[in-house]
Amino acid sequence: MTIMPALYSSASSEWSTPAGFFAKLNRRYQFTLDACATAENAKCPLFYTRGQNGLQQDWGTHRVFCNPPYGRAMGAWARKSFEASQRGALVVLLVPARTDTKWFHDWVQGKAEVSFLRGRLRFGNADASAPFPSMLAIYSPNRPAVVCARCGNGFIGRSDARTCSNACRQWLYRNRDSLQLKCNTA
Repeated sequence: MTIMPALYSSASSEWSTPAGFFAKLNRRYQFTLDACATAENAKCPLFYTRGQNGLQQDWGTHRVFCNPPYGRAMGAWARKSFEASQRGALVVLLVPARTDTKWFHDWVQGKAEVSFLRGRLRFGNADASAPFPSMLAIYSPNRPAVVCARCGNGFIGRSDARTCSNACRQWLYRNRDSLQLKCNTA
């Protein structure tokens, strides 16, 4: 099928967020920082350009909107979003819905509230909608990460949660006798 390469290729990995879509988000979150912008498409008075490299900036306790370049650095942006939230920032990350990627499993799942968008966004002045679905990963400063008692992964959960997933919870339950024995002999 020859159409696939054309759908997923682009002269640029930077695409401007649709104005109406951002306005709706901004009414809810009242953003103070656009972490990935150009002077022409910045959504907030305070913004970082490619030259300023938002990945290397301190996002402080801002209310951050982040529509990063869609490419190999996605994992770095997701990680930065999570880490900034752990230091007090609220971060809304607009990214492709790529639930099969390492960055999604390492830095989004269990660490952010995920909202899958209905339909496809039309970025910038593109002729057509994006060839992929999008999602929002909302990292809240009020939800610190907890370390899973079984696998050691950080996750966002209730204050009394001990595991990141049902699978880890079940593993701990199935192995409770051998774990108890290890604790008693140590």
